[in-house]
Amino acid sequence: MFKFFSACRKESLILLRDMAGLILLFVMPMIMVVILALVQEKGWSSITKDPSIPVLLVDEDQDTLGAKIEQGLKNSNIFKIYTSVDGKKLTRDLAREKIARGEYNVGVIIPKGATQIIRHKVQIMVTQIVSGIMMPVDNPFLDLQSNDSVNISVYFDPGIKGTFKYAFMATMKEYSMFIESSMIFGSFNSELKKMFPQYRPPKMDYKETVYFSEIFPAGKDEKALPSTTQHNVPAWALFAMFFIVIPMSGSMIKEREEGSLIRIYTMPVSYFTIFMAKVAVYTVVCVIQFILMMLAGRFVLPLANIAPLTIGSNYAGILLMMIASSLAALGFAIAVGTIARTHQQAASFGVVSVVVFTALGGLWVPVYFMPEVMRTIATFSPLNWGHVGFIDLFLRQATIIDVLPQILKLLGFFIVTISIALFYRRVNSPLNS
Repeated sequence: MFKFFSACRKESLILLRDMAGLILLFVMPMIMVVILALVQEKGWSSITKDPSIPVLLVDEDQDTLGAKIEQGLKNSNIFKIYTSVDGKKLTRDLAREKIARGEYNVGVIIPKGATQIIRHKVQIMVTQIVSGIMMPVDNPFLDLQSNDSVNISVYFDPGIKGTFKYAFMATMKEYSMFIESSMIFGSFNSELKKMFPQYRPPKMDYKETVYFSEIFPAGKDEKALPSTTQHNVPAWALFAMFFIVIPMSGSMIKEREEGSLIRIYTMPVSYFTIFMAKVAVYTVVCVIQFILMMLAGRFVLPLANIAPLTIGSNYAGILLMMIASSLAALGFAIAVGTIARTHQQAASFGVVSVVVFTALGGLWVPVYFMPEVMRTIATFSPLNWGHVGFIDLFLRQATIIDVLPQILKLLGFFIVTISIALFYRRVNSPLNS
């Protein structure tokens, strides 16, 4: 144990001598979490709270359909409707030109006579139904048909994301179905009034009867409301934690270049003891990193009107996940620092591999958005294991047993990477060169 504590003391002194670098290890991840949380939160809130997405609307119909669609887009609180640009009334050609240049994202063209076509089709349908009631046999209106249709043109900026395009088209289809339903009920009321003069239609518009409630089951009675903070803080904390590969591998390569590693190996101490001393010291660094980022999520982000981080009450589970994630990051860093021969190799491979782990792990793009093959690959990313574990603890009120699979995967990753480093060091010992 004395050898182990002596090796830990040596690693601690190396860290403390570079006080500026140590402070950066703690401060830079906090700044990164705050900035990324601000960017994502403000981006989403600008979409969901303030009408900010510009939509060019050309209403050639000038009737019910155009008015209803315009009103529906305004009521969504997502879109800002423009019917004129630069003091000019919008036309089909002008809207197309503006969107082709990338000045606007979306343009909606409602053709002339669209409402009249819908009214005609609705009238035929209502007539057939009512006449079928009055004349169930030899109904002369059953063969009435209308093949006319309304073609609403929607222009999209070629650079717009596919997910936004699909969401906008779904919104437009919802409005059109609601408008047709309203017209059907209106036509029925008109026909009933013709048939029964005493009939008085209700003085109310048709309203929705099916509503959707957002429920986030968290295993308890209280309602858990996920926020971007609860997704961002653990995600970027893990990202920063795995970036320990750069300073740690750089320190190991520096030891080899300066010859201090050879002096250490001439002492009666094992490779395993030296590696585990590094792990012990840097684990403390990673845990402090994570705690500082959680404190930033809890106390700094609310100063920018962002929902504070809530971590639940399973502190033991969070501590175990922090330690397991730290060990996985350090095992990877030691493996890279052992195998890489130069600082450039360690930095290039370390940075790229961490970015790949992050992308595959669903920290940038949620796993459920990925193709099936990528979703399978994501289950092999250590950052995915850590992120899933923290999300379970923060949002789903998971117990230690619930996150035990993720903890064991992270510990397994640590054991594998440390074993690789030990094997490589035994085969390629500095004493042999």
